[in-house]
Amino acid sequence: VSMDRNTTTGLILIGAVMVAFFMLNQPPEQPIQPENAKEQTQKESVIEQDGTSEIAVNDTNSDTLSYEDSIIGAQLAEQKEQQRLINEFGVFYKSGIGVEKDFTLQNDKISLAVSSKGGSINEAKMVEKSQDGKYKYKTHHDFVNDIEEPLSLFEKNSSTMSLVVEDIENSSLIYTRDLFFEAVKSTDSSLVIRANAGAADQYLQFSYLLPKGKYDVEFQIDYHNLDDVIDPQVDFEWGMKGLSTEKLADDERMICSIMYRYFGEGRDYMTERSDKEEEIQGTMNWIAFKHKFFSSVLISDDEGFTSGKMVQRQLESDDFTISYYANVELPSQESIPLKFFFGPNDYDLLSEYDNEMEDIVNLGWGIFGWVNKFMIGPIFNFIKTWGVGFGLAILLLTLIVKIIIMPLTYKNYVSSAKMKVLKPEITKLNSKYEGKTDKNTAMKKQQETMALYRQTGVNPMAGCIPVVIQMPILFAVFRYFPASLDLRHQGFLWAEDLSSFDSILDLGFEIPFYGDHISLFTLLMAASTLFYTMMNSNQMTPSGPGMPNMKVIMYMFPIMMLFFFNTYSSGLSYYYLCGNVMNMGIMWGIKKYMVDEEKIRAQIEQNKKKPKKKSRFQQRMEDIAKQQQKKKR
Repeated sequence: VSMDRNTTTGLILIGAVMVAFFMLNQPPEQPIQPENAKEQTQKESVIEQDGTSEIAVNDTNSDTLSYEDSIIGAQLAEQKEQQRLINEFGVFYKSGIGVEKDFTLQNDKISLAVSSKGGSINEAKMVEKSQDGKYKYKTHHDFVNDIEEPLSLFEKNSSTMSLVVEDIENSSLIYTRDLFFEAVKSTDSSLVIRANAGAADQYLQFSYLLPKGKYDVEFQIDYHNLDDVIDPQVDFEWGMKGLSTEKLADDERMICSIMYRYFGEGRDYMTERSDKEEEIQGTMNWIAFKHKFFSSVLISDDEGFTSGKMVQRQLESDDFTISYYANVELPSQESIPLKFFFGPNDYDLLSEYDNEMEDIVNLGWGIFGWVNKFMIGPIFNFIKTWGVGFGLAILLLTLIVKIIIMPLTYKNYVSSAKMKVLKPEITKLNSKYEGKTDKNTAMKKQQETMALYRQTGVNPMAGCIPVVIQMPILFAVFRYFPASLDLRHQGFLWAEDLSSFDSILDLGFEIPFYGDHISLFTLLMAASTLFYTMMNSNQMTPSGPGMPNMKVIMYMFPIMMLFFFNTYSSGLSYYYLCGNVMNMGIMWGIKKYMVDEEKIRAQIEQNKKKPKKKSRFQQRMEDIAKQQQKKKR
């Protein structure tokens, strides 16, 4: 078949176009890479993200290498963390991390919370119940508002308890409050927890045991195989902010303080209402953080505490009273038995411990304490057994005390009656020397006054002796009633709580040195004191020239009592009120039926006619006066 020229030319052009198309679309030749460069490309690609590198595995060989690197990285991180824990917690680095958990110990008296972090008691509650099934001890707020919650002595966020241990190798101090303890044994009344050390058989162990029917918890510290890694000298730190549990925190501070006892000595204490710090010098038996009606006490009946210090600080808060702190050195032994007491300041209860702890109830020093221990306390406890209310019990106590001191009261009144009969002559003698202030005149006046007393047979000191004897009773009850646990939450008439002040009117503002309320028992007590003073005023001898007016002073005293007693225990004001009313009644009875002033006046006149010998006291006073005159000459 022949083809014409045009067909041939078209086929040639189509073939040329196809050849050109294939040549233009051929892929470019790849450059030959070195073998190591190819492997590197296949190994990994690095993606930078926030300053860190993430490895993207591209093949089977890179998967194996990345896993090995992660193991090494984890080991390095673990070693770094362990070194950090060793630097911070020394030999107890294994206990440097953990989860905090609280354990509860409880018996029929108290409930304690022990934290796994620190292994310490961080809360103590009074869970004892009365016969009606309600909590026996509650805060004043809960008592008034009928809220059924147990009273807390201290709480977790305001207390601390820790051993201070020195790591021998690192020469660093370790505080157990930062360690995490593991529970070995845990029941309702016992707990054993450990802080593990570096070796498998090395640990610090705390053991708690709460006996039934007790306010104390047995606490034992054990150092297991730690002799070579920690210093044998270990300190114990204990501190808390005392919670305000009563009606007025400032009133509680009047009684709150740190009390303590050295072996072989009596109870000692830091002065109330003071910021004070004391160094421990000797071997100490116990340290008490004394609240108003309760105490938290650390006791060592064996080796005791040596060295360290105690600090108390006043807190200006309605929620807290004072801050307590003690740092003591523990005995250097493998096992240390201690004891805590968390309970009421009950004198009979504390006496059972036979270590002077009953003196935590501060009944006063010297003779005032003796009067409370051997007179006021026994009588009041005896009256309580009668089952009467505490308002009536205070009234009966006052009556019994007045009967006991009746002979002294009678003697005091007879002396006052004699001074009253002699009063006109004393007034006449004073007017004789009125306006004369030189020393010779004063000496002559004194000599004539003493001569008058000697001539009439009147002893001006006879009335003072009964008063001096009665004073310890007045001051003793001043300590007894504010510290009496029996009066706590016991109401009488308008007073809801005899252990605190009674308020019939809240002012809404505060008067300096007085308060923001009016206490009716204090008002009545001050008024009765004023009436009693007025009854005695006509028997007071007039003051000499330059001498203070005794009547003015005696009238000022009831006013001062208004300010002083307004925030005090209403039971104390009530006792003084009863005492004043009874004194006025006794004075009226003695005057009407037992003492005849006319007979006393007749006896004084007869005494004037009889020569009297000078007493030793009078003779001594005259001798002193003569010696002074000789020196002047």
